Amino acid sequence: MTAVLSPVVKQFFLDNNGRPLVGGKLFTYIAGTTTKQPTYVDSVGVTQNSNPVILDYRGEANLWIPPNVGYKFVLAPSTDTDPPTHPIWTIDQVVNSQLITLYGGVDTGSVNAYVLNFSANFAAYTDGIIIVWIPANTNTGASTINVNGLGIVNIVNPDGSALLPNEIIANQPAQILFKSGAFQLITPAVTVYGQFTAAWGGFSVPPGTTTIKYRKNGSLVTLLMPQTFGTSNSILFTLSGLPAFLTPTVNSPLGLVPIVGLLDNGATVAGGAAIALITGGIQFWKDGTQPNWTAAGNKGFNSACLMTYTL
Repeated sequence: MTAVLSPVVKQFFLDNNGRPLVGGKLFTYIAGTTTKQPTYVDSVGVTQNSNPVILDYRGEANLWIPPNVGYKFVLAPSTDTDPPTHPIWTIDQVVNSQLITLYGGVDTGSVNAYVLNFSANFAAYTDGIIIVWIPANTNTGASTINVNGLGIVNIVNPDGSALLPNEIIANQPAQILFKSGAFQLITPAVTVYGQFTAAWGGFSVPPGTTTIKYRKNGSLVTLLMPQTFGTSNSILFTLSGLPAFLTPTVNSPLGLVPIVGLLDNGATVAGGAAIALITGGIQFWKDGTQPNWTAAGNKGFNSACLMTYTL
């Protein structure tokens, strides 16, 4: 067991001569103001001390204050007035700082603009603040948060980039860390599963299967292409209907993403193939360098296959 030093269990005050301040007066105010703020006679926090607190014959008083509340203490002799005109000392920003919880509750904001209000042991954004909270909405892109009315700040990824859609999921706990002027999202990547309906391009008779399943883990996307093919009438082979949250920046191709299992003119493409992302969809490249599909026969997927890329 590791022991720690006992805190001061009873407040004790001295006069300017180092003697107990018998009958002295301790005025307690809201930090930074002259507005009186109560203290309490015990830990229950129900019965208030007088204000000023009158010290006993030993210069002592039972003095309890709530956690994370700022006070200004002004100590004065028994002969002083209210408000004091000849204080012995004044100490501002007296706070019994306690970490009550990391939990910030359920946000009350809107999509991409989150708002939290909760009892916290900080009155300004400082590096190292961690908050666990429940978002009411799933984000659709870059997002902000305002905690306890301290101001709107960005929520970003640990690398400083803006959030992508679905990185914050409604009703699922999120965790953020304040650093360098923004809250970093440090929640482990959320895995989202689903499917969408695709439309095929480059066919006189398109493939019969249009349901594409996906898995999204943070910024990593995996598509499950079904075994399906149709009758070609173009050297192009495209898929459209990709949801926006699965699509990288518009007109900013990733380059080539390997994919194996493509079919061209009835035969599996030797050496596999690759794809390049286009606006709202995918353009498949037969040989990894250009769209050069046979404008006749069948093309599609000879077998079910996975395609993985990063947003």
